[in-house]
Amino acid sequence: MKICEIVASHGEGGLENHFVELCNGLAARGHEVHAIIPLAFTNLFSDGVIVHKLSFHLSRRNIVLLWHLFKTIKDINPDIIHSHASKGVDLMAIIKRYLPCPCIATIHNIKKQLRGYLKMDAVIGVSNGVLETVTSPVKRVIYNGVKQPSSTLSREAIVEKFNLSGQRPIVMAIGRLVDAKGFDVLINAWQGIDADLLIIGDGPLQTALTAQLKMLELDKNVHLIGFVENASALIVAAEFIVISSRREGFNYVMAEALFQSIPVISSDVPAPNEILPKNYLFPVADSHALHNCLQRCLNNPDVLASDYQTVFSWAQRTLSLEGMIASTEQLFNEVIASSIKR
Repeated sequence: MKICEIVASHGEGGLENHFVELCNGLAARGHEVHAIIPLAFTNLFSDGVIVHKLSFHLSRRNIVLLWHLFKTIKDINPDIIHSHASKGVDLMAIIKRYLPCPCIATIHNIKKQLRGYLKMDAVIGVSNGVLETVTSPVKRVIYNGVKQPSSTLSREAIVEKFNLSGQRPIVMAIGRLVDAKGFDVLINAWQGIDADLLIIGDGPLQTALTAQLKMLELDKNVHLIGFVENASALIVAAEFIVISSRREGFNYVMAEALFQSIPVISSDVPAPNEILPKNYLFPVADSHALHNCLQRCLNNPDVLASDYQTVFSWAQRTLSLEGMIASTEQLFNEVIASSIKR
């Protein structure tokens, strides 16, 4: 199969990682994969992926950009085109009528503007939540897949590395220090909790969160670690992971934790509210409810572990990188077969 994968934006987070891993995985399965990406996109592709760079900084209706995208795709002559996120989808919606092959799209976050997605032959959602308002005749949830980290750090190594007491349980939260992640809510909830919290990540709210910790006198057992390369290697040392987000499309940290058999508690956002046991969800931005959930988990670790055994088994089958790639490949084949019949 000749596959054209398109993303028109670049960043440091899950979307870029997802795109690269999907392209590399499809190429490893023997497909001819062409990746059309922005000039500034990090080149982490395997040798099996053919990379085409375009000036995606131009506007969505810029005739020069549309022509270069159309010409690049025509030269590739793919069997299927798969675009990611709004800008790439909107561009494809404009030129789709001039291309003979089917076009599908992946929606990675909850969107208000869905016009471009509705013109696609099929839509993939990274959670049920992001697909809720999509009315495409063919839509499929394919959760983002993860792989086991190449190495992990033991609890003892983390205690030493971050100068922890070693006497208290360790809980972790991982993500950019931005409002959407709700770390201010988590810090408020930590009052009266006898455990070490590692908040791993950097971002514009670093100063504000540091001040909040000092004001609440929590800086002895809540630790702003900053950015850590390969943060998934730390997860196995945690009693559990906390997601305090105000909004999500799909949370990679949840997948990485469950895949390593570490429990997760979360605010009521996609996709945690589709996967986790309901009694380990709490209302968005509710620090009181989060505090009670934290206390219950720390006081009943055996119950927590028991409640998650079924979820861990499901995660091994469903949240693997190989499973995600196979599910995407299967949908490609279905859409191509359907277009041939028409």
